[in-house]
Amino acid sequence: MKKKIQLIKKFSTKTSNDNDNPSVKDVKNVDVVNTHGSIEGLERMQNFYHNLQNGISSELRIVHYTIEGDPIVTDLNYKEDTVKVTYDSSRDNFGSGEITSVICSDLLEEVNPTNTSYIATGCSDDFFGMAEILTIEYNLGRQDLFGLELKFGEKLENELNTKTKEATHINASKTRTTSDFKLSTPVKQEVFKKLIMANYLGELDLKTTCQSEDSKEYYLKVYINGGDRDYHWSSCDQGSDALKFTEIAEYMILQSEMEQTESPETVIQGYILQVEDDTLLIGVDLNILDYELLKDEIQHIDLSAYVLILLVWKALKLMSSRLAIK
Repeated sequence: MKKKIQLIKKFSTKTSNDNDNPSVKDVKNVDVVNTHGSIEGLERMQNFYHNLQNGISSELRIVHYTIEGDPIVTDLNYKEDTVKVTYDSSRDNFGSGEITSVICSDLLEEVNPTNTSYIATGCSDDFFGMAEILTIEYNLGRQDLFGLELKFGEKLENELNTKTKEATHINASKTRTTSDFKLSTPVKQEVFKKLIMANYLGELDLKTTCQSEDSKEYYLKVYINGGDRDYHWSSCDQGSDALKFTEIAEYMILQSEMEQTESPETVIQGYILQVEDDTLLIGVDLNILDYELLKDEIQHIDLSAYVLILLVWKALKLMSSRLAIK
C-alpha cells in the first residue's frame, strides 16, 4: 500500500522566533505537532530523548492530529529513571475521550532506512511493554514522482536539476554543463529524509536578505507527485530552518560532484518475520512494535507459493496508534 505525499496548495511562510512553540487550538505548552506526517518541533523530541539518555529530568507535550482533524495529546514526563506517558483523547470526537497514563522505564530511538521511531519501553500496561510515541516516515519508494531543482551561488548562477537532467556549474567565468545529470536512488532517499526531518511541508522561516557580502543564495524546488514547493534563502540566514535547508543544498552539491551509480544488487532491510526452507518473509517499513504485533499472526500464512515476500503493512500502524491511546 503506497502512502503518497500530495501538495494541495502552497503554504505561506511565517516570521517567528525559532524558539516559538507550535500553536494548537485549546492546547497549551505544545512542543511537537504531528499533522499527518508533517512534524513541527522534531528537534524538541530529539532533545527530550538526549536528556533522558543523560539522566536529565524533562517534559514534552506532543499533539497528533487524527484524520478528522482532532488533536490527541501525549505527555512525556521523565524523572528518576522512569518515563510517565499520558494519553489525552478528550478532544477526539471519535475516540474514547479518556485520559490514561502508563509508566515506562526507557525510551528507544529506532532509526531505520525508511523511518525513525521513538518508542517507550519497559511499560507497565501496554502492548508488549512498549508504547509508540512518535514515528517519522520518509520512504521515497511510496512516492510516484520526486524531482529536485537547486540553484545556488552569488546570483543563483549554478543549477542542479534532476527533472530536466541538466547541471550547470560556473567557476572563474568557466561554465560546465551536463545534460545527463542524475542523483542515485540512495542519494535521493537521503535528500527526501532530510526534507521530511526539516518539515519541508510546514510553515518555514527563511530569509533572503542579510548584510554579508560573501553570502550565497539558494533556491530549491521540490517536485513530488502532482505538486511542487519552492524555497529561497541565503547562507547568512542562521535560523534553524535555513540551517537545515543549507545542509540539504550542500549535500546535493557534494553528491553532484561524485559519480552516481545504481547498485546492481537489491538490498532489502527489514525484520525477518518467518523462515521456511529457502523462503523468507521480510517485514519492511516496520519498527520493533510493528514487528511484535505481526510476528505471531504471520505464522498462519502459507509461504509455499512464494520465493520472497516484501511485506509493507502500514495500515496496522493506524490501528495500533488508536489502540495505544485507548
